[in-house]
Amino acid sequence: MDKHTVEGELPVQLCNYTDAYKRDLVRPGPDLMRATATADEVRKNRLRIGDTVFTKDSEDPKDIGISAFVDGEADDFVCGYHLAIARPFEATHPRFLNWALRARPALDHFSAHAAGISRYGISISDLRAAPVPLVDVEQQQRIADFLDDRVSRIDRIIAVRREQVKLVKAAQLEAVRVRTTMGRSRSTRLSGVDWMPTIGSDWQLWRIGQAFETGSGTTPKSDRPEYYGGDFPWVTTSDLRDRPIASVPRSVTEAALQDYSALRIFAPGTLLIAMYGATVGRLGQLEIPACVNQACCALIERGPVSADFAFYWLLAHRREIMGLASGGGQPNISQEIVRSLRVPTPPRSLQDDLVQELKQRQNETNAVLTDLSGSIDRLAEYKSSLITAAVTGELDVATAGSTIPG
Repeated sequence: MDKHTVEGELPVQLCNYTDAYKRDLVRPGPDLMRATATADEVRKNRLRIGDTVFTKDSEDPKDIGISAFVDGEADDFVCGYHLAIARPFEATHPRFLNWALRARPALDHFSAHAAGISRYGISISDLRAAPVPLVDVEQQQRIADFLDDRVSRIDRIIAVRREQVKLVKAAQLEAVRVRTTMGRSRSTRLSGVDWMPTIGSDWQLWRIGQAFETGSGTTPKSDRPEYYGGDFPWVTTSDLRDRPIASVPRSVTEAALQDYSALRIFAPGTLLIAMYGATVGRLGQLEIPACVNQACCALIERGPVSADFAFYWLLAHRREIMGLASGGGQPNISQEIVRSLRVPTPPRSLQDDLVQELKQRQNETNAVLTDLSGSIDRLAEYKSSLITAAVTGELDVATAGSTIPG
């Protein structure tokens, strides 16, 4: 089933790859994609309560067999492409089948039998060969009930942890915003910038084009091997991760610098911002001399605003800066937009003081985020192990305890 709409066909609700990949449960509803299909396609691909839908094609073999349970149905609710449907026989409990397909033996089978190079797929015969333990229906019911309860509890804890991650990040971002617009002062004045209405009363506004020299780079022809693998690191927007840049996987040669006048070597301390593509708005700061591609805007200090301080200000106001971007599906910013931005600036000594405070706070925040991420990873691993142990009989669900490690 494709995602097209064809005049004269029946309207349908499509369960697509991302629905199965990102959810545990799928059902008809307004959040599904709408398309059309023939009557025969609807009959063949209509989903029923108790089905399990799972991925059969992907760019990563480990993503083959990711499944979701169908707990609702409608006359127009159908399965989209890149998915397979597992529909249980009478002797198989639907929820047990779903859990069995999420257990390690089945997932290992799917990834082992996925064929491909840049994109992987699995055949119907290999799908059918996925191992499902043979136990009586009553035991299947007990295992399914146990996992329904226990996994839902684990998922609720994971959801709380993820919400805590969001809150910690939001608190950190707000602290950066406050410190880079008014410092520690309670005295403010109007800035004249709609999305940054107030700044410290004795702070100045500097345009980035005044406070920094700006530049960019280019990409040498990819079919010329003599341009790549040299002594000069070459930064692309994929290397910008809102942190210092100490090394990158790509480099260019002296020949590339000689043949491309747009390539120049930027000094350590240079601030970089992504102007195009999926990474637009991301930041990086060089700790090494490096060249950049054409999608990176480089900012070199001229004196009144430190690159460290500007880094934090740009980080705190990324969403507002993206509002100035142009483009349809993929917004872009330009060097002119970057140069036009006005940064509120205290004296240089206070800038340095605030940067040290923000770095310390960032280290503390990173420690908290590391703990939360570790907890989420442990819970996810425990959930996977629990599903496998219950389905394969390694765990007696009748005597299993209720403690969930976190």
